[in-house]
Amino acid sequence: MKKGLVTVTFRKLDPYEIIDVCKKAGLEYTEWGGDIHVPSGDTARAAEVRAACADAGIIPAGYGSYYNAADGTEAFYPALETAHALGAEYIRIWAGKSKEYDKKAEENIKAAVKAAETYNIAVTLECHRKTMTEDASLAVKLAEECGCRLHFQPNPDISFDENLKALTLSAPYLCACHVFAWEKGNLRLPLSAQKEQWIRYAKVSPDTLFLLEFVAGDEVKNAYADTLELDRILRKAVL
Repeated sequence: MKKGLVTVTFRKLDPYEIIDVCKKAGLEYTEWGGDIHVPSGDTARAAEVRAACADAGIIPAGYGSYYNAADGTEAFYPALETAHALGAEYIRIWAGKSKEYDKKAEENIKAAVKAAETYNIAVTLECHRKTMTEDASLAVKLAEECGCRLHFQPNPDISFDENLKALTLSAPYLCACHVFAWEKGNLRLPLSAQKEQWIRYAKVSPDTLFLLEFVAGDEVKNAYADTLELDRILRKAVL
């Protein structure tokens, strides 16, 4: 099973320190954040990180951009060039600025998908609160009509059953899962606190990419502990 790290989990670490954490934890894949580690438009930094990953045996699977489809298309192209320089297989974008349907944002998602095809890069939508993807049915509709993929992460404001339903609906279009254990109020917990929930999530799509994100206290030692827990979760998911 494929395991990795979303690098914004440790915004205070530089890319080389991030790679070192991944090597020590046994996390083979990375989703590089477009705000600090690999800023949008900085293709030189992207190429440097790509080379460093290759030297360490780490796969820069994704580029976590902060392009929002509500903002038009101009800001997407520097992010796409950065993802290409990084060697990313996908670029994550955001689907609007509220959970209400936004026709223009949908048109911009379609344009992003078409542009990314030039580099054989998939476009994936962050399933996130306060965007169109907060509603799983709308997220799936966007995936179907735009030709994009989806990033699942549990919404701490709704129940486990509602999150499981959202993941099940999204599964045919799934690119990756952001793995964390949060309660309402964005209280961060060790992954072990929601072990049973994550076993159920993993059973829905065991072959997807599971990326640790936002560990308790932003502490590296908790990333190591959560990696061990994720190993146990994924093993149990395929039994």
